[in-house]
Amino acid sequence: MPVRVFISAELPSDLKEKLESAGVELLSLPLIKTVPVEFNPLIVKAFSPDYVVFSSKNGVKWFFEKVPSDWIKGDVVAVGSSTAKKLRELGFSPLVPSEFSGEGLVELFKNQDLRGVRFLIVRPRVARKVFSEFLREKGAVVEELIVYETVQDTSNSGKILKFFEAGVDFAAFTSPSNFKSFLSQIPTKVLDGINLIPIGITTKKAIESAGFRCYTLPEEFSLKGIVETLLKEIYGL
Repeated sequence: MPVRVFISAELPSDLKEKLESAGVELLSLPLIKTVPVEFNPLIVKAFSPDYVVFSSKNGVKWFFEKVPSDWIKGDVVAVGSSTAKKLRELGFSPLVPSEFSGEGLVELFKNQDLRGVRFLIVRPRVARKVFSEFLREKGAVVEELIVYETVQDTSNSGKILKFFEAGVDFAAFTSPSNFKSFLSQIPTKVLDGINLIPIGITTKKAIESAGFRCYTLPEEFSLKGIVETLLKEIYGL
């Protein structure tokens, strides 16, 4: 029987093909969607940041819907490879922490003198405060700009439940919001005996705080990292 895998995201075609060509029976669908939050773009110009920090590609998308790219005179920082890719497409050369998390951002800046340095953090409505608290403790000037929020997407719940009821070997979750949305839509008993893979540390914590155990953590906290982990764990590739 083929190995059956669920991933809580719409995989890019190249990653999807990697799994399916290896014989994986795959369902990759998100359980959340993002919607923009109104903000005044002039805040960006008035603040004149030395660094603009993007925690996701959705932040990049909704921020530059309103803010001209030539307004950004300082450096940009991207958490994650997909976020960095979006910024490069817009002509930026982002700094990228080795660990795709708030802790990774702290590691990136921990040895710098940040007194008076101006950071604009582009974020969703609900976000962790690890990096912003670190910056304030170091004497940086911090402005947090909420540009989008994450809401549940229930349009695929029936399809996802049917897939799980037929048996699943691995389930990979790409954010705490995706995992929490899954739990609110799908009976938790379907996760019994399934190997759970989080995209990164924050998602791992969300899974474990709900009483589940994670099977393993990808070396790279990205969709690519999840796919490589699955191929390695299933086939030793």
